[in-house]
Amino acid sequence: MKNLISCQQLHDQLNNPALVIFDAGMLRPGVLGTYSPQAMLPNAKRFDIKNELADRSNPLPSTVCSEQQFTHVMQNAGVNNDSFIVVYEDGGLFSAARAWWMFKAMGHHNVKVLSGGLKKWLESGYATQQGYSKSLGKGDFTASYNPEYFINSQQVVDAIDEPSIVLVDARAYKRFTGEESEPRKGMRSGHIPNSRSLPFMDLLNKGEAKPLAEIKAIFSDVVDDARQLQFSCGSGITACALALFATECGYSNLSVYDGSWSEWGASDSLPIATGEK
Repeated sequence: MKNLISCQQLHDQLNNPALVIFDAGMLRPGVLGTYSPQAMLPNAKRFDIKNELADRSNPLPSTVCSEQQFTHVMQNAGVNNDSFIVVYEDGGLFSAARAWWMFKAMGHHNVKVLSGGLKKWLESGYATQQGYSKSLGKGDFTASYNPEYFINSQQVVDAIDEPSIVLVDARAYKRFTGEESEPRKGMRSGHIPNSRSLPFMDLLNKGEAKPLAEIKAIFSDVVDDARQLQFSCGSGITACALALFATECGYSNLSVYDGSWSEWGASDSLPIATGEK
């Protein structure tokens, strides 16, 4: 797959001077504590989605930061305009795709997600380190934000009755139907009207992507012939995994609803539906 890199492929690139590796892992919703992986990949730096690279003025969790903030953090991490970025997380695929999508939204497209993450890297027997690396110098990367990558609730509302635009929900199916309560307190149960369910876990096998042919078949069943796709989830994280695989399948005109259910489910002014449709 074009946007994924295997552990062996990354291992072969470790001496590439343009390579910058980021750990973009985070805790799952409802899990207390701080993200603390057992080890880090060689020369890995931290990509902190929830704090350093979030809009801290927004009460919603993990919303995308400004291009100025992104530029500042990436330059301090030694990222250049010609850097080759690889993002990963502690295990499987949950939040690394969010970092991948953020890089693309900020104008840096030479970025891949490590298939299988740290778990697969350890299973492969490759070397790790304790603690994150510091940059040896400042990078020259300057972000150029494309607002089409992330959309807000009004843009979602405007598209609800537009048949050519399909919103795909990455949450577990019983959260989509409203049978299962949300992990975040104060959230209503259900889904955005006319949205469709595609749990991101359905595209994975033991934390790694299923074969592309299977992923294409799953997407085809869900989105039909939509000309534009919007993605949502609990807080805009796993929606990016759907964006990753939609890109692999060749879909274009893709957007992630940044507030996702953390915003929609908490607002009595936004409509919800329950059940299968």
